Amino acid sequence: MKIKNIYSLFKITAVIIALLTVKGCSTDSAEEKETEKPPVRIKEVEITKMDHEIPFTGTVEPWEEAHVGSGGAMRIERIFVDVDDFVQKGQLLAQMDKTQLYQAEVRINTLKDDLRRLDTLRKVGAVTQQNYDQLKAEYDIAKSSLENLRENTQIYSPLTGVITGRYYSDGEIFAMSPGPAGKPAIVSILQIQPVKVIINVSERYFPVIEKGMQAKIVADMYPDKSFTGYIDRIHPVIDRATGTFKAEIKVPNNNKILRPGMYVRTRLNFGEKETLIVPSQTVLRQSGSNERYVFVEQDGIAIRKTVQLGQRMDDMLEITRGLEPGENLIISGQHNLLHQQEIRVVE
Repeated sequence: MKIKNIYSLFKITAVIIALLTVKGCSTDSAEEKETEKPPVRIKEVEITKMDHEIPFTGTVEPWEEAHVGSGGAMRIERIFVDVDDFVQKGQLLAQMDKTQLYQAEVRINTLKDDLRRLDTLRKVGAVTQQNYDQLKAEYDIAKSSLENLRENTQIYSPLTGVITGRYYSDGEIFAMSPGPAGKPAIVSILQIQPVKVIINVSERYFPVIEKGMQAKIVADMYPDKSFTGYIDRIHPVIDRATGTFKAEIKVPNNNKILRPGMYVRTRLNFGEKETLIVPSQTVLRQSGSNERYVFVEQDGIAIRKTVQLGQRMDDMLEITRGLEPGENLIISGQHNLLHQQEIRVVE
């Protein structure tokens, strides 16, 4: 009887040990399974206010340009400027041959004297009014011709700018034929203070773009400098092929470092807007395509969501489609996740 009780005690002890072993194994298995889930950190997506800036590209163009020459074919006595010279409005650029001018001045003086004598004779009835009128008309024509010769014998700059082309030498005949500038010209002048940048703007911004709107400009040649301009002119026609219209940005250029032909990038600020902004490292790219996606956490599961990007601001990206406010965006541990994979959220 005593031996039987001892045997029963051993049997009960063995059962208890077995149960504890099973429980311990089950607990260890659950802990191991939980540990196998990749750890991630999450952050709730919120709507944020941001400046609505749109990037554009363009090239620097002169504010004004002029291709200057004489109004008629004549010999050039002297050209006073050369390429890269800065000139002021009204500055003498070239002196043309004065022979025709002298001849015209002599003729106008002769006609003036004849007209004075004829007027005296008309008043006493010695000549008819018709004779006087004919000479007066001849005098007026000669006077107009003289004024035109005076304007075209000395060539003055119509604007302040830089000489970008000189197409003749002293003593040559200005032939009135189109030259390298595409127009009859002795010299070409570009006004580069200020300059303008012409950009193509999507038609959807036509109702909101305004004259005077500020623009930020950066030139690749000067990466450490920025320039500020303002919308000066908005073209009224929308291009059917591209769905864009042109806008001109006036840019002060006091130090004259912006030159026509430079490639620039510009941004227009259309005010504040409410949008979704996420850290740029949370947005992944599908290999071999331009698809962008993020992972969000839903009930311990990683859900992959394709998104559409908007503006970039330093290390943040705007999401315009594919993500909703209130979702739990995975901001750490997302790089090796799979769609619908179980995850473990950590602090």
